Amino acid sequence: MRRERFERALETLAAPMRSVEGTAQLFLQTFSVTGATVSTIGDPLGNATVSASNEVAARVDELQFDLREGPCWDAVATRKPVLTENMTALPPHRWPAFTAAVSREPVGALFAFPMLVGPRAIGAVHMYSSKPAGFSPMQVRQAVVLSALLARHVLHLGHVSAADTSAEERR
Repeated sequence: MRRERFERALETLAAPMRSVEGTAQLFLQTFSVTGATVSTIGDPLGNATVSASNEVAARVDELQFDLREGPCWDAVATRKPVLTENMTALPPHRWPAFTAAVSREPVGALFAFPMLVGPRAIGAVHMYSSKPAGFSPMQVRQAVVLSALLARHVLHLGHVSAADTSAEERR
């Protein structure tokens, strides 16, 4: 069953896309998580949530943007997945402002996967579970693959949108 969900997500991300708005749902449907977001971070697309499966996921993403710390920032900086299986077990020095802010949300675990296009990190896929939870090594590999496929769509559509905006401004 899990393999079938992953293959469906692969199929969806292999096809051309006109928008990435609903892509957070793919991760929600593929993995045993409570919510997911897809976000751009830093150059060239700026900081933005481009897809969110629910309000809690969107708020957690916004907290990371506002505080400039959290698993998505670390995933982009290290270009590696960040797996936080139990938010209450974090050491106090790890994301102090973010951890304090997110403690008011129903979040038990956070997972962030960098969206990479070649060597460039353009953002992250962030997933959360309402209870402490983990990803198996196979699920980590699957999330890395899906995040990489999605990264190409996000970057392409971001460039198309910027070109459209630039053309509109010249008129």
